[in-house]
Amino acid sequence: MQTAVVPATPRPQSPWKLQWLTPLRCRTILALVLAAGFVSHLRYLIVDCPLDLSGDEAYYWDWSRQLDLCYYSKGPVVAYLIRASCAAFGDNMPAVRLPALILAVGTSLLTYWLTLRLFSSDRLAFGAALLSHFVPMFIAGSVLMTIDPPFYFLWAAATAFAFKAIFQDRKWAWIAMGAAVGLGFLTKFSMPLWLVGLAIFLTIDRASRQHWRTRWPWLMLAVAIVFTIPVIIFNIRHGGVSIGHVGGDVGGSGKSRLSLLSPLVFIATQLGMLAPPLAVLITAAVVYAIRRRDDPNLRQMRFLLCIGLSFFSMVLIASTFTKAQGNWPAPAYFTLMILCAYFLSTRLRDAPTWKPWRIWLWATVGIGLACMLVMHDTEVLYRPGAWIGGKVGANITPRRWDPSFRLRGWRELGQAVSRHMAGRIQKPLIVAEKYEFAAELAFYVDDHPKTYCMGAYFEDLDRRSRMSQYDLWPDRRLDDPALLGRDVIFVGYSLDKQHKDDPPAELGPDRFLSVRKLHPVEIARRDLPIRTFNIWLCRGLKAPLRPHLQQKR
Repeated sequence: MQTAVVPATPRPQSPWKLQWLTPLRCRTILALVLAAGFVSHLRYLIVDCPLDLSGDEAYYWDWSRQLDLCYYSKGPVVAYLIRASCAAFGDNMPAVRLPALILAVGTSLLTYWLTLRLFSSDRLAFGAALLSHFVPMFIAGSVLMTIDPPFYFLWAAATAFAFKAIFQDRKWAWIAMGAAVGLGFLTKFSMPLWLVGLAIFLTIDRASRQHWRTRWPWLMLAVAIVFTIPVIIFNIRHGGVSIGHVGGDVGGSGKSRLSLLSPLVFIATQLGMLAPPLAVLITAAVVYAIRRRDDPNLRQMRFLLCIGLSFFSMVLIASTFTKAQGNWPAPAYFTLMILCAYFLSTRLRDAPTWKPWRIWLWATVGIGLACMLVMHDTEVLYRPGAWIGGKVGANITPRRWDPSFRLRGWRELGQAVSRHMAGRIQKPLIVAEKYEFAAELAFYVDDHPKTYCMGAYFEDLDRRSRMSQYDLWPDRRLDDPALLGRDVIFVGYSLDKQHKDDPPAELGPDRFLSVRKLHPVEIARRDLPIRTFNIWLCRGLKAPLRPHLQQKR
């Protein structure tokens, strides 16, 4: 069956005052910007990065030491990327984060490519790629190797293949699209929601409906389903733990309640992560795409809108009955940022049309530049914050306003635990109260030892945490009789958390011959306290710890 080829996209009018940006100059400048950004970020990681690995980064690194078909809460892609980098450059912080830098460049190139193909304008493509670099959310996570960089890249790749398949009638692109969706699923289990936006577009776009009558969308779906096999096998082996985890995240734990306030909180969070001026521009672009039916690029706008707005709307709806994390809708902004750039290009065609919108763009750029200067080392604000707190009579400690305080002090903690381990013939077991602590200790203690997580073993429901990958690995279980008689170094909550100095009941005399609290590890920056880690030395495990996995997932 012959598929109608969509006529060439009308080339946008020459933007006001931007005639000097020829295609060659756009591509050259973008290449220089991406190269400079990559080199500067790499230098930042190698030379003067003040941020230790986040808990999730260390957790995924620990996964990468035991490669598997899947893991407790996520697919295996992030672990394989980290292991590939560390195999080449060693188990160190820059190597863990290097894939994030490479994927960021790849995503920027996909933004440029897709925008160029949709609107036939290098200027617009350059603007879309550049605009994405001023988003505070993306600046903050630009060097962190969590699941977000590969997930965002694969979301972008699937969208680019969708364009090739739908707008240019390339049959092979349907197969590539399915592979991108499948790999995205192996990165984050929400990737299949991308298909919802695609299905909406294929349904509402008259020129695209014919694809439903061909075999290609179904072949794409079949390819994507093949990639679910490793996850299915893993969950059969482990009692469906991933399903239980995802169900709990989206409100299926039985404890969720409908809340009309939560979506407002979610929207406020997005305003902060995007910056209000950019949120205004994106909203205006969405309204323009919905209302302007006479625009020559209506079909392209609808494509971008369906992919992005559908996912954002699903996360917004989910926020009514669960706590939606601020980064959940991040992939939606891939197409919404391109749509925003196109909207701005329609305003740039003459001075009167541009004048009402320039303040919003320059405010976006200004906030983005300020975030670039601050977010890579928020310590520069610690002393000014303390001074302001003193003036207003408030204790404005960094941990009250700086989320990155959680990425500080792990190296010092690892060094302290390494000193306690030194000189012992039989090394104590390193046990932590939370999976993040166990992962950080595995990374920062000398020789990267095997560590254990006690979170699911607490009888106290308030203290107990749900399962993690540590509860699935047979060699990390604390109820193993082979551990009897071993000494334990236990690292608990820091003082900014609940429980403070109290050791858990599981460290009592019925479990160990003796328990002694060691000197706490005080973490400070700019002479201001950040956090305090509590450490206990427990001698002679007398009775195995029993997990309470069935009560709290």
